[in-house]
Amino acid sequence: METGSSCRGGGSVAGSTLSRQPTRVGIYNRCSTEEEAQKNALAVQAEESREIAQRKGWIIAAQYIESESGTSVKNRTEYQRLLDDMEKDVFDIVMIKSIDRLMRSAKDWYLFLSKLTENNRRLYIYLEDKFYTPDDSLISGIKAILAEEFSRDLSKKIKNSHHRRQELHRQSKGAGLNITRPMFGWDKVEKDVYVINEAEAEAYRAAFMLAGEGKGFYVIANEMYDNGVRSKSGKRISAIQWRKMIYSPRAHGTMVIHQREYDFDSKKMKTLPPEEWIYIEDALPPIVSKEYQEEVLKEISARRIDCRFGEYTRDMSRVGMYDLSGKLYCAICGSVYYRTSFSSGLRRLPEWKCSTALAKGRTASNKEGCDNINLIEETINEVVERACKEQYESLFGTQQNIIDETLAAVKKAFRDDQSEKELVRLKKELEKLDRKKKILFEKLMNETIQDLEFKEYNEELGRQIAQLSEKIGALEEKSSTYADYEIRLTAIREFLQTGGAVDRAKTKDLVTRIDRIVVYPDGKIEILFNRVKLLGLLKIYDGSIIEEQLNEQFFRITAKYVHTNIYRERRDVVNEKILDIFRKDPHVYAKDLPERLGVSYSYVNTSIKELKREGRIRHKQNGFTHDGTWEVIEE
Repeated sequence: METGSSCRGGGSVAGSTLSRQPTRVGIYNRCSTEEEAQKNALAVQAEESREIAQRKGWIIAAQYIESESGTSVKNRTEYQRLLDDMEKDVFDIVMIKSIDRLMRSAKDWYLFLSKLTENNRRLYIYLEDKFYTPDDSLISGIKAILAEEFSRDLSKKIKNSHHRRQELHRQSKGAGLNITRPMFGWDKVEKDVYVINEAEAEAYRAAFMLAGEGKGFYVIANEMYDNGVRSKSGKRISAIQWRKMIYSPRAHGTMVIHQREYDFDSKKMKTLPPEEWIYIEDALPPIVSKEYQEEVLKEISARRIDCRFGEYTRDMSRVGMYDLSGKLYCAICGSVYYRTSFSSGLRRLPEWKCSTALAKGRTASNKEGCDNINLIEETINEVVERACKEQYESLFGTQQNIIDETLAAVKKAFRDDQSEKELVRLKKELEKLDRKKKILFEKLMNETIQDLEFKEYNEELGRQIAQLSEKIGALEEKSSTYADYEIRLTAIREFLQTGGAVDRAKTKDLVTRIDRIVVYPDGKIEILFNRVKLLGLLKIYDGSIIEEQLNEQFFRITAKYVHTNIYRERRDVVNEKILDIFRKDPHVYAKDLPERLGVSYSYVNTSIKELKREGRIRHKQNGFTHDGTWEVIEE
């Protein structure tokens, strides 16, 4: 390793980077609360590193402080920010106390070194007063492995401690609950002692009552939020959280432990089988009785059975999240189509399937199944829109009045635009948050607050700053894109006249007038309109329409759905990319293509075989070597 005094010497790229004056340093400080006995250890480490940087005459460009485990980079927001700033050229040197302060995973250590090298930065370990150099890779790698083993042993000790506590609970001897998070409905008054928070408990009981009355969890979440009910941290309680709370035995005072366990090797939490769970009765004062909770859960279960997927009969003709919800019907079995999705390889595509086929499968495996075709959402939308446009072409010409009315509304919106005032207000708010963050850091340095408090407040401030910055960026982009009022209006007019936006809006309006779309196995699509709704829309655009002269066929459209092979489309796209690469770089190795194309080796191999078979490429080998030239045979 180089000593700390040689930080500006050397003729390497990194050395030339550091030759700039003054040298900028990014300081990373970390400790784990499970490992450090001293509550102020992190504050001491942070102050110590700043003093060393100042003694060396370095400019502290950034400091990253966090209290997280070093066994993984997951949840380490400050470490991720360090990596981001490394790429943004925020500093020249990364300063750490020791390798185990940066991380305790050998794999993550080598990934960090790779990042360091890519960005021509240097690593200074102030406990050893040395710079890391490539010659130290073996020694530092061993240190990282030792640190990882230390963490592994520590994890085993913690796990053994948990197991001992759990075993005592199995023997009904009691050993403490070791609850680390606040629980809605209770307040912790001392270790393992909880009392009911009456205000939260009242909301908890109200949620049970709503669930018993047949309300869904989304409805419960919305009603509770409207009534001012918030979580311990002051945030909205989601539908998923309410569901967990109503289902949890904790509601009647029973705690369940040993449900999950951390696997150090995989760095993941694994769910244990229910037979290994430990139930601790009367661990908490109950908010509702066990009998009442079981009664409510029984009601919920009964509703779920009544509305199970295969027997879902609710009329969906006028409801749904999507334009086609409740409109597509199977011509074979009469069931409604449901929206699903599948991966095409390039992207995830929405698809509509007969609900009978989804619930019971195809007839080959179940006589009660259905064999009707599936519909790619993008394709069926195009078919419906094209058919509507052809049938009711009188709608698609009288656009000028609509454009003029739209521009009049836009002009009014521009006059009422408060974005500039909002931008000034947001920037002032951002300055206030930045000052708060500096004050918070000073309090940490003065030991006014502990590291855990600092972490909590700092994360919240960081979240607020990120949200404000995003809003400011959006407003600034909006202002810079359309700085001039007239230019903005001209751009909108051109878009409306040439972009087809008006036609698309009309077509979308037409789709809302559809009663049902009947899907046949041969791809035939029969579109049936609601007579009253369609006439109401058509008369807006074409006053010459006389209702008495229209027959039933006017309200019915027949179209053809042609299935598109998504996988064939993907193959064609990849094949064209391969041809383009061969044209530009005929000496490229086939083994380098997967990374450039973002596909597997086998996929590339199949594409090359296909292109050779079609006579579109050939490879001329250079003697007996592995080198050669790709030739694209143009038609």
